Amino acid sequence: MKWITGDVHVHSHSCSDGTLPVEEIVRQSKKYCDFIAISGHATVRPDWGEQQYREIAAARRIYPDMPIFHTAEQEFPIERHTMFLTIPNHREVELQQELIRRYHRLSGAIGIEKAVEELQFVEQHWGTECLMIFNHPGAPDVSFADFERLARASKIFKIIACLDRGERRARQTWDIGGEWDKLLLGGHRIFARCGSDFHAHFTAGGHDYWPGEFVQDHLRVENNTYSDIIAAYRDGRFFCTVARIIENPVWEFATLPVPGSTEHTLRLSFQTNLPLEQVEIIADARPVATFRNITADFAFEGKLPAAGYYRVRGTGKMQKRPYQDGEFEPIFLLNPLFTLQG
Repeated sequence: MKWITGDVHVHSHSCSDGTLPVEEIVRQSKKYCDFIAISGHATVRPDWGEQQYREIAAARRIYPDMPIFHTAEQEFPIERHTMFLTIPNHREVELQQELIRRYHRLSGAIGIEKAVEELQFVEQHWGTECLMIFNHPGAPDVSFADFERLARASKIFKIIACLDRGERRARQTWDIGGEWDKLLLGGHRIFARCGSDFHAHFTAGGHDYWPGEFVQDHLRVENNTYSDIIAAYRDGRFFCTVARIIENPVWEFATLPVPGSTEHTLRLSFQTNLPLEQVEIIADARPVATFRNITADFAFEGKLPAAGYYRVRGTGKMQKRPYQDGEFEPIFLLNPLFTLQG
Protein backbone atom coordinates (compact mmCIF):
# COMPACT_ATOMS: atom_id res chain seq x y z
CA MET A 1 0.00 0.00 0.00
CA LYS A 2 1.11 3.57 -0.65
CA TRP A 3 -0.07 7.15 -0.17
CA ILE A 4 -1.17 9.20 -3.17
CA THR A 5 -2.33 12.82 -3.23
CA GLY A 6 -5.07 14.48 -5.23
CA ASP A 7 -7.92 16.96 -5.59
CA VAL A 8 -11.39 16.31 -7.03
CA HIS A 9 -12.87 19.84 -7.01
CA VAL A 10 -11.40 21.68 -10.01
CA HIS A 11 -12.91 23.94 -12.71
CA SER A 12 -11.62 24.44 -16.26
CA HIS A 13 -12.44 27.05 -18.91
CA SER A 14 -15.50 24.98 -19.82
CA CYS A 15 -17.13 26.82 -16.89
CA SER A 16 -18.14 30.46 -17.30
CA ASP A 17 -15.91 31.42 -14.35
CA GLY A 18 -13.05 29.03 -15.19
CA THR A 19 -9.92 30.15 -17.01
CA LEU A 20 -7.68 27.31 -18.20
CA PRO A 21 -7.96 24.28 -20.48
CA VAL A 22 -7.86 20.87 -18.84
CA GLU A 23 -4.41 19.99 -20.19
CA GLU A 24 -2.80 23.06 -18.62
CA ILE A 25 -4.52 22.44 -15.29
CA VAL A 26 -3.30 18.85 -15.28
CA ARG A 27 0.22 19.89 -16.27
CA GLN A 28 0.41 22.41 -13.41
CA SER A 29 -1.25 20.03 -10.95
CA LYS A 30 1.22 17.22 -11.60
CA LYS A 31 3.67 19.14 -9.39
CA TYR A 32 1.34 18.47 -6.46
CA CYS A 33 -1.15 15.72 -7.38
CA ASP A 34 -1.15 12.06 -8.39
CA PHE A 35 -4.80 12.27 -9.52
CA ILE A 36 -7.39 14.96 -10.21
CA ALA A 37 -11.05 15.44 -11.13
CA ILE A 38 -12.40 18.16 -13.42
CA SER A 39 -15.76 19.23 -12.01
CA GLY A 40 -17.52 21.66 -14.32
CA HIS A 41 -20.54 23.65 -13.14
CA ALA A 42 -23.57 21.68 -14.31
CA THR A 43 -26.06 23.51 -16.54
CA VAL A 44 -29.07 22.35 -18.53
CA ARG A 45 -27.50 23.19 -21.92
CA PRO A 46 -27.87 20.20 -24.27
CA ASP A 47 -24.12 20.20 -24.91
CA TRP A 48 -23.11 20.48 -21.25
CA GLY A 49 -19.91 18.61 -20.53
CA GLU A 50 -18.96 17.85 -24.14
CA GLN A 51 -15.99 20.22 -24.28
CA GLN A 52 -14.84 19.25 -20.78
CA TYR A 53 -15.01 15.55 -21.63
CA ARG A 54 -13.15 15.97 -24.94
CA GLU A 55 -10.35 17.79 -23.12
CA ILE A 56 -10.24 15.18 -20.35
CA ALA A 57 -10.02 12.38 -22.92
CA ALA A 58 -7.13 14.19 -24.63
CA ALA A 59 -5.36 14.81 -21.29
CA ARG A 60 -5.72 11.12 -20.39
CA ARG A 61 -3.80 10.25 -23.56
CA ILE A 62 -1.04 12.75 -22.71
CA TYR A 63 -0.83 11.73 -19.02
CA PRO A 64 -1.78 8.02 -18.96
CA ASP A 65 -0.35 7.48 -15.46
CA MET A 66 -2.46 10.22 -13.85
CA PRO A 67 -6.13 9.41 -13.24
CA ILE A 68 -8.31 12.32 -14.42
CA PHE A 69 -11.97 12.00 -13.39
CA HIS A 70 -14.85 13.59 -15.31
CA THR A 71 -17.54 14.95 -13.00
CA ALA A 72 -19.96 17.85 -12.54
CA GLU A 73 -20.62 20.25 -9.71
CA GLN A 74 -24.38 19.90 -9.53
CA GLU A 75 -27.09 22.12 -8.05
CA PHE A 76 -28.36 19.41 -5.68
CA PRO A 77 -32.10 19.30 -4.84
CA ILE A 78 -31.30 20.66 -1.37
CA GLU A 79 -29.33 23.88 -1.48
CA ARG A 80 -25.74 22.74 -1.74
CA HIS A 81 -23.37 21.87 -4.55
CA THR A 82 -22.53 18.18 -4.85
CA MET A 83 -20.37 15.98 -7.09
CA PHE A 84 -20.85 12.36 -8.10
CA LEU A 85 -17.67 10.43 -8.95
CA THR A 86 -17.35 7.16 -10.83
CA ILE A 87 -14.72 5.41 -12.94
CA PRO A 88 -14.30 6.05 -16.70
CA ASN A 89 -15.59 2.68 -17.94
CA HIS A 90 -18.71 2.89 -15.76
CA ARG A 91 -20.77 5.22 -17.99
CA GLU A 92 -19.15 8.32 -16.52
CA VAL A 93 -20.65 10.69 -19.12
CA GLU A 94 -24.13 9.20 -18.87
CA LEU A 95 -24.06 9.55 -15.07
CA GLN A 96 -23.54 13.31 -15.22
CA GLN A 97 -26.04 13.80 -18.05
CA GLU A 98 -28.77 11.82 -16.30
CA LEU A 99 -28.34 13.67 -13.00
CA ILE A 100 -28.51 17.07 -14.69
CA ARG A 101 -31.57 16.02 -16.68
CA ARG A 102 -33.46 14.52 -13.74
CA TYR A 103 -32.28 16.27 -10.57
CA HIS A 104 -31.00 19.79 -11.33
CA ARG A 105 -32.40 22.08 -8.61
CA LEU A 106 -32.49 25.13 -10.87
CA SER A 107 -34.79 23.16 -13.20
CA GLY A 108 -37.29 22.50 -10.43
CA ALA A 109 -36.02 19.31 -8.74
CA ILE A 110 -36.24 20.73 -5.23
CA GLY A 111 -36.35 19.30 -1.73
CA ILE A 112 -35.17 16.42 0.41
CA GLU A 113 -37.43 13.86 -1.26
CA LYS A 114 -35.86 14.61 -4.65
CA ALA A 115 -32.39 14.45 -3.07
CA VAL A 116 -33.14 11.01 -1.62
CA GLU A 117 -34.55 9.89 -4.96
CA GLU A 118 -31.35 11.00 -6.72
CA LEU A 119 -29.10 9.01 -4.40
CA GLN A 120 -31.26 5.92 -4.77
CA PHE A 121 -31.34 6.35 -8.55
CA VAL A 122 -27.54 6.41 -8.67
CA GLU A 123 -27.21 3.40 -6.38
CA GLN A 124 -29.74 1.44 -8.45
CA HIS A 125 -28.14 2.20 -11.83
CA TRP A 126 -24.43 2.67 -10.99
CA GLY A 127 -24.00 0.56 -7.86
CA THR A 128 -21.37 1.33 -5.27
CA GLU A 129 -18.45 2.05 -7.61
CA CYS A 130 -19.64 5.63 -7.26
CA LEU A 131 -19.92 8.23 -4.49
CA MET A 132 -21.33 11.66 -3.72
CA ILE A 133 -19.45 14.57 -2.14
CA PHE A 134 -21.01 17.64 -0.51
CA ASN A 135 -19.03 20.74 -1.53
CA HIS A 136 -18.73 24.31 -0.26
CA PRO A 137 -18.40 24.46 3.50
CA GLY A 138 -21.11 26.63 5.01
CA ALA A 139 -22.56 27.76 1.68
CA PRO A 140 -25.11 27.17 3.06
CA ASP A 141 -25.17 24.86 6.07
CA VAL A 142 -27.27 21.72 5.67
CA SER A 143 -29.59 20.69 8.49
CA PHE A 144 -28.67 17.58 10.43
CA ALA A 145 -32.12 16.19 9.63
CA ASP A 146 -31.32 16.38 5.91
CA PHE A 147 -27.81 14.96 6.33
CA GLU A 148 -29.15 12.07 8.37
CA ARG A 149 -31.98 11.35 5.95
CA LEU A 150 -29.52 11.17 3.05
CA ALA A 151 -27.09 8.97 4.98
CA ARG A 152 -29.91 6.54 5.81
CA ALA A 153 -31.21 6.56 2.24
CA SER A 154 -28.08 5.43 0.42
CA LYS A 155 -24.42 4.54 0.82
CA ILE A 156 -23.66 6.70 -2.24
CA PHE A 157 -23.42 9.71 0.12
CA LYS A 158 -19.90 9.32 1.47
CA ILE A 159 -18.06 12.63 1.89
CA ILE A 160 -18.52 16.15 3.29
CA ALA A 161 -15.93 18.80 2.43
CA CYS A 162 -14.15 20.44 5.36
CA LEU A 163 -12.18 23.14 3.59
CA ASP A 164 -12.13 24.59 0.08
CA ARG A 165 -11.44 27.75 -1.93
CA GLY A 166 -8.36 28.65 0.06
CA GLU A 167 -9.01 28.89 3.78
CA ARG A 168 -12.82 28.54 3.88
CA ARG A 169 -13.52 25.97 6.60
CA ALA A 170 -16.78 24.13 7.29
CA ARG A 171 -18.03 24.51 10.84
CA GLN A 172 -20.33 21.51 10.31
CA THR A 173 -17.35 19.28 9.57
CA TRP A 174 -14.58 20.86 11.62
CA ASP A 175 -16.32 21.61 14.93
CA ILE A 176 -16.44 19.01 17.67
CA GLY A 177 -20.07 18.01 18.06
CA GLY A 178 -21.05 19.37 14.66
CA GLU A 179 -23.16 17.64 12.04
CA TRP A 180 -20.35 15.31 10.98
CA ASP A 181 -19.88 14.06 14.56
CA LYS A 182 -23.63 13.57 14.85
CA LEU A 183 -23.63 11.42 11.71
CA LEU A 184 -20.73 9.37 13.04
CA LEU A 185 -22.52 8.93 16.37
CA GLY A 186 -25.41 7.47 14.38
CA GLY A 187 -23.10 4.84 12.92
CA HIS A 188 -22.92 6.37 9.43
CA ARG A 189 -19.67 5.90 7.49
CA ILE A 190 -19.27 9.49 6.25
CA PHE A 191 -15.81 10.99 5.72
CA ALA A 192 -14.20 14.43 5.39
CA ARG A 193 -12.02 15.82 2.61
CA CYS A 194 -10.56 19.12 1.35
CA GLY A 195 -10.40 20.65 -2.13
CA SER A 196 -9.02 23.64 -3.99
CA ASP A 197 -12.21 24.61 -5.88
CA PHE A 198 -9.75 25.90 -8.47
CA HIS A 199 -10.95 28.53 -10.97
CA ALA A 200 -7.97 30.87 -11.54
CA HIS A 201 -4.52 30.95 -9.93
CA PHE A 202 -3.21 33.89 -7.91
CA THR A 203 -0.44 34.46 -10.45
CA ALA A 204 -3.05 35.03 -13.17
CA GLY A 205 -5.13 37.47 -11.16
CA GLY A 206 -7.32 34.84 -9.51
CA HIS A 207 -7.88 33.83 -5.89
CA ASP A 208 -7.06 30.13 -6.02
CA TYR A 209 -4.17 27.75 -5.47
CA TRP A 210 -3.32 25.01 -7.95
CA PRO A 211 -4.99 21.69 -7.18
CA GLY A 212 -2.94 20.07 -4.42
CA GLU A 213 -0.81 23.17 -3.84
CA PHE A 214 -2.53 24.39 -0.65
CA VAL A 215 -4.95 21.63 0.39
CA GLN A 216 -4.53 17.92 -0.17
CA ASP A 217 -6.40 14.63 0.05
CA HIS A 218 -3.99 11.74 0.78
CA LEU A 219 -5.36 8.29 -0.10
CA ARG A 220 -4.03 4.88 0.94
CA VAL A 221 -4.15 2.61 -2.14
CA GLU A 222 -2.52 -0.42 -3.72
CA ASN A 223 -2.19 1.38 -7.06
CA ASN A 224 -2.91 4.83 -8.44
CA THR A 225 -5.96 3.70 -10.42
CA TYR A 226 -9.51 4.98 -10.79
CA SER A 227 -10.98 1.99 -8.98
CA ASP A 228 -8.52 2.16 -6.09
CA ILE A 229 -9.19 5.89 -5.66
CA ILE A 230 -12.96 5.40 -5.54
CA ALA A 231 -12.55 2.51 -3.08
CA ALA A 232 -10.26 4.55 -0.80
CA TYR A 233 -12.71 7.45 -0.71
CA ARG A 234 -15.65 5.13 -0.04
CA ASP A 235 -13.81 3.25 2.73
CA GLY A 236 -12.36 6.35 4.43
CA ARG A 237 -8.77 5.29 3.74
CA PHE A 238 -7.60 8.88 3.41
CA PHE A 239 -6.76 12.01 5.36
CA CYS A 240 -6.68 15.67 4.38
CA THR A 241 -4.20 18.46 5.05
CA VAL A 242 -3.54 22.13 4.53
CA ALA A 243 0.06 22.86 3.47
CA ARG A 244 1.01 19.17 3.89
CA ILE A 245 1.30 19.85 7.59
CA ILE A 246 1.83 16.13 8.32
CA GLU A 247 2.54 13.00 6.30
CA ASN A 248 2.64 9.21 6.63
CA PRO A 249 0.20 8.91 9.54
CA VAL A 250 -0.45 5.63 11.31
CA TRP A 251 -3.91 5.70 12.89
CA GLU A 252 -5.14 2.34 14.13
CA PHE A 253 -6.27 0.20 17.00
CA ALA A 254 -3.18 -1.19 18.73
CA THR A 255 -5.29 -4.15 19.84
CA LEU A 256 -8.61 -5.26 18.41
CA PRO A 257 -11.57 -3.66 20.21
CA VAL A 258 -13.37 -6.09 22.52
CA PRO A 259 -17.15 -5.62 22.83
CA GLY A 260 -18.10 -4.46 26.31
CA SER A 261 -14.65 -3.03 27.11
CA THR A 262 -14.46 0.27 28.96
CA GLU A 263 -11.25 1.24 27.13
CA HIS A 264 -9.62 0.76 23.74
CA THR A 265 -5.91 1.01 22.94
CA LEU A 266 -5.12 3.24 19.97
CA ARG A 267 -1.95 4.11 18.11
CA LEU A 268 -1.28 7.45 16.37
CA SER A 269 1.94 8.58 14.73
CA PHE A 270 2.94 10.89 11.89
CA GLN A 271 5.80 12.88 10.42
CA THR A 272 5.55 16.59 11.22
CA ASN A 273 6.30 19.02 8.38
CA LEU A 274 5.19 22.21 10.17
CA PRO A 275 5.03 22.97 13.91
CA LEU A 276 1.70 21.99 15.43
CA GLU A 277 -0.27 24.02 17.93
CA GLN A 278 -2.59 21.20 18.95
CA VAL A 279 -3.72 17.67 18.07
CA GLU A 280 -6.97 16.25 19.42
CA ILE A 281 -8.36 12.73 19.43
CA ILE A 282 -12.15 12.98 19.35
CA ALA A 283 -14.39 10.10 20.43
CA ASP A 284 -18.17 10.14 20.22
CA ALA A 285 -18.22 13.93 19.71
CA ARG A 286 -15.94 14.82 22.60
CA PRO A 287 -12.16 15.29 22.94
CA VAL A 288 -10.53 12.44 24.87
CA ALA A 289 -6.84 13.28 24.34
CA THR A 290 -5.05 16.54 23.53
CA PHE A 291 -1.40 17.12 22.64
CA ARG A 292 0.13 20.60 22.32
CA ASN A 293 3.22 22.28 20.84
CA ILE A 294 4.46 19.45 18.64
CA THR A 295 7.60 20.32 16.69
CA ALA A 296 9.00 16.87 15.86
CA ASP A 297 7.64 13.59 14.54
CA PHE A 298 4.85 12.40 16.80
CA ALA A 299 3.93 9.03 18.33
CA PHE A 300 1.28 8.02 20.85
CA GLU A 301 -0.06 4.69 22.03
CA GLY A 302 -2.47 4.49 24.91
CA LYS A 303 -5.82 3.53 26.35
CA LEU A 304 -8.79 5.80 25.69
CA PRO A 305 -12.39 5.59 26.92
CA ALA A 306 -14.50 3.17 24.89
CA ALA A 307 -16.44 4.82 22.07
CA GLY A 308 -18.18 4.01 18.82
CA TYR A 309 -15.63 5.93 16.76
CA TYR A 310 -12.41 7.94 17.06
CA ARG A 311 -11.15 10.70 14.77
CA VAL A 312 -8.23 13.15 14.84
CA ARG A 313 -7.91 16.82 14.03
CA GLY A 314 -4.86 19.06 14.29
CA THR A 315 -3.96 22.73 13.94
CA GLY A 316 -0.57 24.20 13.15
CA LYS A 317 1.23 27.38 14.08
CA MET A 318 0.27 30.33 11.88
CA GLN A 319 2.16 30.50 8.56
CA LYS A 320 2.74 33.28 6.03
CA ARG A 321 0.45 33.12 3.01
CA PRO A 322 2.42 32.40 -0.19
CA TYR A 323 0.63 34.86 -2.52
CA GLN A 324 -1.15 37.31 -0.20
CA ASP A 325 -0.48 39.37 2.90
CA GLY A 326 -1.29 37.89 6.26
CA GLU A 327 -1.16 34.41 7.75
CA PHE A 328 -3.11 31.16 7.56
CA GLU A 329 -3.65 28.27 9.95
CA PRO A 330 -2.58 24.85 8.63
CA ILE A 331 -4.84 21.99 9.69
CA PHE A 332 -5.29 18.27 9.18
CA LEU A 333 -8.05 15.70 9.66
CA LEU A 334 -7.69 11.93 10.00
CA ASN A 335 -10.86 10.05 9.16
CA PRO A 336 -12.50 7.92 11.84
CA LEU A 337 -11.82 4.47 13.17
CA PHE A 338 -15.00 2.63 14.14
CA THR A 339 -15.69 0.07 16.84
CA LEU A 340 -19.37 -0.32 15.93
CA GLN A 341 -20.73 -1.92 12.78
CA GLY A 342 -22.22 0.74 10.46
